[in-house]
Amino acid sequence: MFHFEKNMSNKEKIEIKNWDGVTKWILGISILIILFSFVSPLIFTAVSSSDKFDFTETGQIGDTIGGIVNPFIALAGVFLTFLAFYMQIKANQIQITQFKEGLEKDKELRLLIEKKDYYNKLSLLKVDLTAIKSDIESKAKNLKEFFENEKKLPFQTNFLIRTPSKNYSRILEIDRLSIFNGFNEFLNHRERWIKEFSNLYNILDFLPELFKDLYDKYDYHSKDMFEKKMLVRNGLIQLMDRLSQLINIYLRETNREDYLKYPASALADQTIFRYYKIIEESFDENRNPIKETDLIEIDENVLKYFNQEALAIKNGEQDYDIRLEPIVELISNLRKQIYLIKHRAIEFSESIESQYNNLMIDDGDNKSYLNLITEIHSMLEEELNKVKIEE
Repeated sequence: MFHFEKNMSNKEKIEIKNWDGVTKWILGISILIILFSFVSPLIFTAVSSSDKFDFTETGQIGDTIGGIVNPFIALAGVFLTFLAFYMQIKANQIQITQFKEGLEKDKELRLLIEKKDYYNKLSLLKVDLTAIKSDIESKAKNLKEFFENEKKLPFQTNFLIRTPSKNYSRILEIDRLSIFNGFNEFLNHRERWIKEFSNLYNILDFLPELFKDLYDKYDYHSKDMFEKKMLVRNGLIQLMDRLSQLINIYLRETNREDYLKYPASALADQTIFRYYKIIEESFDENRNPIKETDLIEIDENVLKYFNQEALAIKNGEQDYDIRLEPIVELISNLRKQIYLIKHRAIEFSESIESQYNNLMIDDGDNKSYLNLITEIHSMLEEELNKVKIEE
């Protein structure tokens, strides 16, 4: 339709404007005057019945013809000169019209190119938002698996699987002004389009920082938990040494084969046995480690057991060996450290769970990040499907 209208306009310029009524009249009058100038000498030198129109006494024939024809030729020249100026004016008008139409066509072409560019960038944004939705879901799945394991098995080394976040930077590399213009071009009929645009970039700016912060905190947490577990393991080794030393003291002091029948030495020996039985469960038959040492079981079946039995000895009728006191104190400190490990693991898992909820779960009027991205993606898909880009 666009090209047909332009062609019709050019046809009108050639066939109508260049040969309009004024042009035809002036050209016709000029031709008639010129033709009349050729017959005018015969007319004006012929014998007339009226003295008023008798031009026979006209002097020499050359002067007669020149005097008669020249005025008509001059008059025709005036008309033709006017026609030439008139045609030039019309030509100038056509050139001006064509120039204006050329500018208008260039403007329409530029707007069409810009509209295509906005459409293509919004289409690219829609594709990237699909990838971001999948990325959020994948990261959220890993976060959920981590914090559930951290709560359930706080003394186990739980790993948080990471995935790269390239799609966010890819969107942020697109000219933000072009995306804004695209929203303005195709979504300006929506009441909240500016708010939706703002929400989109707020989320895209925030999410990479959120995941980076989570991973940094996880790294610190893992390092902190490793150090605390090493302190407990070193403390347990120290405890076993103390218990072995106590047994050796009884062996030297009694110099008897029944040195393990004494309450303190018997407790030390039973505690060592319980400890290494749990340790052995962490290895296979070839002494290869198959799992981490179960600190919960050690706390319940070794440390708690020792302190309860030591208290029973102290409260019983048997002689209480004062040398048990520093061991009891060491065990109490180890149990505090184990409790601290459990408390830190649960505390960190709750903070990760909170961020998971922000990503995936709506809270009243506060929508999750995934839901916000999904709504913007659906909005783009719906509106772009309505767009028809014509050449």
